[in-house]
Amino acid sequence: MDIEPLHAQAFFKVNGSSLFSEILIFDYYDREQYYYHLIESEDRYRREMESLLTVMNEFLREEKVLVNKKEVEVEPIMVSLDFRGSPELPTITYLIEFHAKLFNGLNEYECYYEEGMAEYDYEVYWIFPVNAKITEVEISGEYEILNDRILIINVRRGEYYNGYEKIVFKL
Repeated sequence: MDIEPLHAQAFFKVNGSSLFSEILIFDYYDREQYYYHLIESEDRYRREMESLLTVMNEFLREEKVLVNKKEVEVEPIMVSLDFRGSPELPTITYLIEFHAKLFNGLNEYECYYEEGMAEYDYEVYWIFPVNAKITEVEISGEYEILNDRILIINVRRGEYYNGYEKIVFKL
């Protein structure tokens, strides 16, 4: 397979009680249209989606995610395949969720993962509840905070990421 990763985006939504939801989107260039031809067979498509979920689950098991110093179990619950206007431009989207006890006052999210160099540009968006306030951020890449509760992170291809994220927020 000659499939090249082009770009990624992650959207985290924190509901304020216990649920963290993430939509993770990967865009690819698929010269041979491998993914496009998958949709010709429901059975092949289903097997590939199950395989992608398994691989994502294994990848997530290599990370350590803590909320308020307690480890949480992060789980991919859905994957889908779409195309961005061309059979050569597949998009794979995951829905990932986890639950964590949150407090009125300060809360801390931490994630430990393998450090490395970004193979493609990616952005991460964190959306906290309306009355929340982000108070501290330790993360690779550039970031900005909008309206006290929306965090936007940008990492560019070839940029080093250190394998650690920390976001402190007040509810």
